Amino acid sequence: MPSKTEEYLALACKTADSFSRQWEHWAEFLITAARLYKYSYPDQLMIYAQRPDATACAEYDVWNNKMNRYVRRGSKGIALLDESGGYPRLHYVFDVFDTAPRRNALYPDLWQINESLKEPVRSMLAENYDVHSESFGQQLADVAGKLVQS
Repeated sequence: MPSKTEEYLALACKTADSFSRQWEHWAEFLITAARLYKYSYPDQLMIYAQRPDATACAEYDVWNNKMNRYVRRGSKGIALLDESGGYPRLHYVFDVFDTAPRRNALYPDLWQINESLKEPVRSMLAENYDVHSESFGQQLADVAGKLVQS
């Protein structure tokens, strides 16, 4: 019977393999990865495999001590693989939706673009990358293509 660590390793392999079979899975992963940009690719992969809708993840102690939030009873942690000790072991993070605030709690600053920010961003992209497009999405895609070529 495989250990829990082996089960999660298999889950990571299966999830990564699905990216090469269906581009839609890769696109969905990129949405999750964009929200969790501070995590490494293997950690993003594990978070996506277990909870693709996660928005802001941190370890138990970070939620309790730094953010002054508590992890709700019964919340299931998201297992991440840690191989820093020479062999794989698991440690867990929790999404912000697994937590609740205490007095003076902090809420993670989730980056998002709204309508009021689109025009300044478009101007900056045009100025820095000399890319002009009809739509904001196309302009972002054009900048990404230009960066890939360089």
